[in-house]
Amino acid sequence: MAQTIGERFGRFMEKDFVGRSFETAFFERCLTRLNETVERILNVYGTAGIGKTLLLSRYAAIAERHGALQITVDARYTAPKPESFCREMIGRLAESERAEPERDPGPRTETDAGERCIALLNERAGRQRIVLAFDSYEEMGDLDYWLRTMLLPRLHANILVVVAGRHPLEGPWKHLPAWKRLVVRLPLAELSYEDIREYLGKWGIADEAKVDTIWLKTLGHPLALSLLTPVSAEERPDRSPSSDSLSIDESLEQLLDDWMREVRGEELKTLVYAASTVFTFQQELLGELTEKTVPDDLFEELIGLSFVAASEGGWHIHELVRETIRRSFRKRRPNTFASYEARAMRYYRGLVERGLASGESILRPLAELLHRSGNPVLRAHYRQVWETNHFTEPLDEFNREEAKAYVRRRLQMNETRKVRCSDPLSGRMFRFALPSAVDRSRLELLPPLDELCRASPDAVRLLRGRDGRVVGLFAIVPVYARTFGLLAEAKVSRAYFAALPEAEKRRLQAAEAPADTWYVYAMDVEDLGEETYRADSLHAVFERLLSGCLLIESPPPHDYYRLAKLSLGFDVFPGVEHADYGGDDPAPTYVLDTRQHRLYDYICRLTGEKAAGSERVSTPPMPMPEKHGGLTEREREVAGLLAQGYTNAEIASSLFISEAAVKKHVNSMLSKYGLKNRTQLAAALLEA
Repeated sequence: MAQTIGERFGRFMEKDFVGRSFETAFFERCLTRLNETVERILNVYGTAGIGKTLLLSRYAAIAERHGALQITVDARYTAPKPESFCREMIGRLAESERAEPERDPGPRTETDAGERCIALLNERAGRQRIVLAFDSYEEMGDLDYWLRTMLLPRLHANILVVVAGRHPLEGPWKHLPAWKRLVVRLPLAELSYEDIREYLGKWGIADEAKVDTIWLKTLGHPLALSLLTPVSAEERPDRSPSSDSLSIDESLEQLLDDWMREVRGEELKTLVYAASTVFTFQQELLGELTEKTVPDDLFEELIGLSFVAASEGGWHIHELVRETIRRSFRKRRPNTFASYEARAMRYYRGLVERGLASGESILRPLAELLHRSGNPVLRAHYRQVWETNHFTEPLDEFNREEAKAYVRRRLQMNETRKVRCSDPLSGRMFRFALPSAVDRSRLELLPPLDELCRASPDAVRLLRGRDGRVVGLFAIVPVYARTFGLLAEAKVSRAYFAALPEAEKRRLQAAEAPADTWYVYAMDVEDLGEETYRADSLHAVFERLLSGCLLIESPPPHDYYRLAKLSLGFDVFPGVEHADYGGDDPAPTYVLDTRQHRLYDYICRLTGEKAAGSERVSTPPMPMPEKHGGLTEREREVAGLLAQGYTNAEIASSLFISEAAVKKHVNSMLSKYGLKNRTQLAAALLEA
């Protein structure tokens, strides 16, 4: 059967649609229960390319399925006068009745056209539900006032209005109580990983590595995703999808013009470029970066852009937009970019130093420095998220049953959990798969919560999501008189305490209150693949480290945990391994000491800075015997980790050098010893 171009277009739009389950379900509920709900205006908003127009098309399909009529008005192509708008609406209503559009009798007054439009809309609404959808509402201009004061208040209750634009409805829409009750805000975020996988599957892209690459490059942005999608094999049999057809960076560059269209004037563009060099900005910081006072009205323009959002401690540019603008800025104005980066480093270093001196929290400025560290693993973990909507609370008698229910729920999960993250600077991707046995093992071996709570009220904290549900459990146990016996006998932790010198055992057993030593027993979250949960875990560890302490941890022997510990600056504690997790690989024990002066040295090492008056020295966990004196200092550092079985990536992360540099040192050592492979080299290095 022949199809019109419009029908084929609609079929393709339907085929491409993925995600937005909440937004579509909410729309359908409102549409089918108009007589039961107060809400009459759905405000869909988000930055350019986030999928507003596609969602409106989905709404139209849902409306048609329920026998409703949707009339969509694109403000970009609508005359900005009420009478012109009304004539267009009258014509659209006539077309929907399959009747001849009403002939234009010549000029009419605004009142005549408006009355006729409202009468026809309401008459039709008495017979059929209507959805009146506005797209690109930010282009509506003066017509907004007429719609809000003259048209919408007089519409039949059987009409549902959808307002889609880059910005949420502000002004009277937000501040007048009557409008606030009628308007529901539906902000659009990026698509999830599962949405991306479903979408790419429709285009014949099923390879997991390729899906991960696209996910990490686009961060789920719909238009970026569609720009790089090849023509499918179904529609073009002569061409099959391949990685060669995907030019992700070029696709994002195409989006940049859409985003920057909002930025009017060179002064505002300069502020956008400056804001792209940091993750969170304030008016004062932008003044530091540009070395100019930022006027209040110009800053208000900046934070009013659709791709800028408020966050705790300031504002931020949405991540994909920020990375794309930043990349363009660095390419077009390298010297200016470098000067902004240097000023940002000085600014945040100053905040860290002042915080250390005053005892105030340095988590926020430290996070900014970590984004600029030489450690790709940390940069990958901190790529998108520092702040989350989750919060922690201590375990007590009131929430203990919830905690136990969480543990039971987690122990019943049997799927392999996958972690994907990427470093925006180097482009390196990190992909890990944690089998369920590994994923659950820390909770399985956790001492009973009642015992931990009796031993120390500070031992366990629960992580709650914004809906109040328990979504994680952190067991960081202080080591002192009341907990020493428990930790010395419990699986996992007992290996470390058995290896302690007697003097240190006596010191810890004599401590009457939590002091400077903590054992990280479990850092468990409901969804390790979700970046916000990983950020919560990092926050909990950093809060403890930045208080100045000795932190001990022995996670399961898996690459994910190994790389995470080494990237955070932990050292392997020599000779303390155990088989409590089962399996063939023994689990090492890691330690990190930030007590006293070591805290400042640790922060310098973590952020790639030199401590004042000293050179940064990376000491390998295992010293090389003197017989290997023919190696350079750096080769000896690499050798110490290689001999313990670390991969090149883990060695690079631990020593804050590139993986290519590690390979160079390994090849150099192979040449010096006349050996062929890493196995032979490790054996030679371990010879006394």
